[in-house]
Amino acid sequence: MGFPTRSSRYVLRELLLLVIAVAAAFVFINHDNLYLNHPFRLADARIESYLLASVVIYLFLRVAIIALEMRPPRPADGLLRCPECGQWIDVRSADGLAAHHRIALTPKPSPKEIVSAVALRKAVDAARFGPLAPQVETGKAQTPAMPILENLTGQDLLEALHDPDFVERIRHSPQRPLDRDLKR
Repeated sequence: MGFPTRSSRYVLRELLLLVIAVAAAFVFINHDNLYLNHPFRLADARIESYLLASVVIYLFLRVAIIALEMRPPRPADGLLRCPECGQWIDVRSADGLAAHHRIALTPKPSPKEIVSAVALRKAVDAARFGPLAPQVETGKAQTPAMPILENLTGQDLLEALHDPDFVERIRHSPQRPLDRDLKR
């Protein structure tokens, strides 16, 4: 007695699970009979309770089967993950590990590159915020250009305590203040 198609095996398996669920629901609802204290008698339950118990037990069995069929992922054979950079190392020997540690992932910049990057950043900041800073004339003296907030020093903050317009200049500057409490 073989089942030639895959769908017929699937239908038979589901019917078997359904029969097991109905039998388990019957035993679950009529479990008083298992104590053997009295003669066999059916519980006073409606058909809906049998249906609900059958559905719950069927779903439990399906989830249990799915969980049992799950397999843990197989580790990649011959590969090892470097704890420092997270890349795969395919050679586990000492020579392979040494070769991996010789490879520099990102080259360190030279001092010339650092100086040119800092100069470029300063030039961009000066071009961006220099002419847009408010210039207020008081007599012959002009207030200095608005400093970049990240570059403020402790001396600048002390001078700001004596300058009543400092907060207003920051609030209306083109660069947004970093302090969230300072509303625009």
